Amino acid sequence: MHHPYSDPIKYDQSDCTLSPGELVEQSGIYEICHSDEPRATLLLLRNSLFPYCRQCGKAVRFKLVQAAPHISEDPDFNEVISKIDNSLLNRATQISLFPTQLGMAHGYRFLQEVVPSWGTGTGNGDL
Repeated sequence: MHHPYSDPIKYDQSDCTLSPGELVEQSGIYEICHSDEPRATLLLLRNSLFPYCRQCGKAVRFKLVQAAPHISEDPDFNEVISKIDNSLLNRATQISLFPTQLGMAHGYRFLQEVVPSWGTGTGNGDL
Protein backbone atom coordinates (compact mmCIF):
# COMPACT_ATOMS: atom_id res chain seq x y z
CA MET A 1 0.00 0.00 0.00
CA HIS A 2 1.26 3.44 -0.90
CA HIS A 3 1.53 5.86 2.01
CA PRO A 4 0.16 9.37 1.21
CA TYR A 5 3.26 11.09 2.68
CA SER A 6 5.84 9.01 0.82
CA ASP A 7 7.42 9.90 -2.53
CA PRO A 8 4.91 9.73 -5.39
CA ILE A 9 5.20 6.89 -7.88
CA LYS A 10 7.32 7.81 -10.91
CA TYR A 11 6.54 6.36 -14.35
CA ASP A 12 9.14 5.79 -17.05
CA GLN A 13 8.99 8.35 -19.88
CA SER A 14 12.22 7.34 -21.64
CA ASP A 15 10.45 5.98 -24.75
CA CYS A 16 8.24 9.08 -25.06
CA THR A 17 10.26 11.65 -26.98
CA LEU A 18 7.63 14.15 -28.14
CA SER A 19 7.10 17.28 -26.03
CA PRO A 20 4.13 19.62 -25.57
CA GLY A 21 4.17 22.64 -27.85
CA GLU A 22 5.81 20.71 -30.70
CA LEU A 23 4.04 20.26 -34.04
CA VAL A 24 2.25 16.94 -34.56
CA GLU A 25 3.73 15.59 -37.80
CA GLN A 26 1.46 12.52 -38.17
CA SER A 27 -2.19 12.10 -37.30
CA GLY A 28 -2.75 9.08 -35.12
CA ILE A 29 -3.15 7.53 -31.70
CA TYR A 30 -0.61 8.76 -29.16
CA GLU A 31 0.22 7.71 -25.61
CA ILE A 32 0.29 10.44 -23.03
CA CYS A 33 3.31 9.76 -20.83
CA HIS A 34 2.99 11.48 -17.47
CA SER A 35 5.74 11.04 -14.91
CA ASP A 36 3.29 10.67 -12.01
CA GLU A 37 0.34 8.70 -13.43
CA PRO A 38 -0.33 5.76 -15.78
CA ARG A 39 -0.36 6.23 -19.52
CA ALA A 40 -3.49 7.02 -21.50
CA THR A 41 -4.15 7.39 -25.22
CA LEU A 42 -5.57 10.16 -27.34
CA LEU A 43 -6.08 11.02 -30.99
CA LEU A 44 -4.08 13.93 -32.38
CA LEU A 45 -4.32 15.46 -35.84
CA ARG A 46 -1.41 16.44 -38.07
CA ASN A 47 -0.39 20.12 -37.93
CA SER A 48 -1.83 20.60 -34.42
CA LEU A 49 0.36 21.05 -31.33
CA PHE A 50 1.02 18.51 -28.61
CA PRO A 51 -0.95 19.82 -25.61
CA TYR A 52 0.41 20.80 -22.21
CA CYS A 53 -0.90 18.93 -19.17
CA ARG A 54 -3.12 20.85 -16.72
CA GLN A 55 -1.31 19.24 -13.78
CA CYS A 56 2.29 18.64 -14.83
CA GLY A 57 2.55 21.33 -17.52
CA LYS A 58 5.48 20.81 -19.86
CA ALA A 59 6.74 17.68 -18.05
CA VAL A 60 4.30 15.50 -20.04
CA ARG A 61 5.61 13.57 -23.07
CA PHE A 62 3.97 11.76 -26.01
CA LYS A 63 4.63 8.66 -28.08
CA LEU A 64 3.07 7.65 -31.41
CA VAL A 65 1.34 4.28 -31.00
CA GLN A 66 -0.48 3.99 -34.34
CA ALA A 67 -0.44 6.34 -37.32
CA ALA A 68 -4.03 6.91 -38.39
CA PRO A 69 -4.51 9.57 -41.07
CA HIS A 70 -7.65 11.63 -40.70
CA ILE A 71 -10.18 11.34 -43.53
CA SER A 72 -9.48 14.96 -44.50
CA GLU A 73 -5.90 13.90 -45.30
CA ASP A 74 -7.00 11.23 -47.81
CA PRO A 75 -6.99 12.59 -51.38
CA ASP A 76 -9.87 10.27 -52.32
CA PHE A 77 -12.14 12.22 -49.97
CA ASN A 78 -11.01 15.75 -50.85
CA GLU A 79 -13.66 17.57 -52.81
CA VAL A 80 -12.90 20.27 -55.30
CA ILE A 81 -15.53 22.90 -54.70
CA SER A 82 -16.09 24.84 -57.87
CA LYS A 83 -16.88 28.50 -57.73
CA ILE A 84 -20.64 29.00 -57.56
CA ASP A 85 -22.17 30.97 -60.41
CA ASN A 86 -24.05 33.83 -58.76
CA SER A 87 -24.58 35.77 -61.99
CA LEU A 88 -28.37 35.46 -61.65
CA LEU A 89 -28.24 37.07 -58.21
CA ASN A 90 -26.02 39.93 -59.34
CA ARG A 91 -28.19 41.12 -62.23
CA ALA A 92 -29.61 44.63 -62.16
CA THR A 93 -33.04 43.30 -63.14
CA GLN A 94 -33.94 40.33 -61.01
CA ILE A 95 -35.52 37.31 -62.60
CA SER A 96 -37.47 34.59 -60.85
CA LEU A 97 -35.31 31.99 -59.13
CA PHE A 98 -38.24 29.67 -58.42
CA PRO A 99 -38.09 26.18 -59.94
CA THR A 100 -39.78 25.85 -63.29
CA GLN A 101 -42.31 23.09 -63.84
CA LEU A 102 -41.17 21.18 -66.92
CA GLY A 103 -44.45 19.43 -67.74
CA MET A 104 -45.40 16.06 -69.21
CA ALA A 105 -42.54 15.94 -71.72
CA HIS A 106 -40.15 15.66 -68.77
CA GLY A 107 -42.22 13.20 -66.76
CA TYR A 108 -44.04 15.64 -64.46
CA ARG A 109 -47.81 15.90 -64.20
CA PHE A 110 -49.45 18.99 -62.84
CA LEU A 111 -52.82 20.72 -62.77
CA GLN A 112 -52.88 23.99 -64.68
CA GLU A 113 -56.33 25.25 -63.70
CA VAL A 114 -57.17 27.07 -60.50
CA VAL A 115 -59.27 25.03 -58.09
CA PRO A 116 -61.18 26.92 -55.36
CA SER A 117 -60.56 25.66 -51.87
CA TRP A 118 -64.17 26.36 -50.76
CA GLY A 119 -67.30 25.87 -52.75
CA THR A 120 -69.49 28.78 -53.71
CA GLY A 121 -72.71 27.39 -52.21
CA THR A 122 -74.32 28.47 -48.91
CA GLY A 123 -73.80 25.13 -47.15
CA ASN A 124 -70.02 25.11 -47.35
CA GLY A 125 -69.32 26.81 -44.00
CA ASP A 126 -66.99 29.58 -43.01
CA LEU A 127 -63.72 29.53 -41.15
